[in-house]
Amino acid sequence: MYFFTADLHLGCDEILIREARPFSSIREFEDAFIERVNAVAGERDTLFVVGDWFNYNRSFKPPLRGALTAVRKINPQVALIMGNGEERIVAEMFHGDFGAFRAFCADAGMYDVMPDCELSFGGRDFYLNHYPKKHRDGYVNLFGHTHRATGLWKPYGLNVGVDLNCFRPFSEDDILDLLKTKEEWWDIDEDCRSM
Repeated sequence: MYFFTADLHLGCDEILIREARPFSSIREFEDAFIERVNAVAGERDTLFVVGDWFNYNRSFKPPLRGALTAVRKINPQVALIMGNGEERIVAEMFHGDFGAFRAFCADAGMYDVMPDCELSFGGRDFYLNHYPKKHRDGYVNLFGHTHRATGLWKPYGLNVGVDLNCFRPFSEDDILDLLKTKEEWWDIDEDCRSM
């Protein structure tokens, strides 16, 4: 089974303040997230992190290895879709060499690192990309990047950010249930469509 999340921002405590996460440290958040993933996903499953595994920006550039220790503690295999944090890391630390970054993450236990991804389940086609603006017609787009700012759904897809699901991953069933609600209620409600 597939599971989805985005915007973990592992590596330093800054994200806890910015997103008002109720944890005393990034390590406490990481441990809680790992526990919640492992409670629902096993070794035959895949966890897609749709960007920003790392908290890496102008002000915060924590050591990458520390942020990757969580990978080997997570039961399902971890596939990372590139986010803006990873793009900065590739540009600044790997001199633009995506292959070297991908190998670095694989060495730490990550199953794969991809710019984006297409998959199918539940009779639906999905496109995974960190940025909501890069959605594709004909797909249900699963994205991150905006954290809580733009909410859970858009006409073209769903935000799978960790801050929108009580710091748990979304399962395939969660996604399909949300799509049913979206299509039967949110997409036809005048008040919702005006947002």
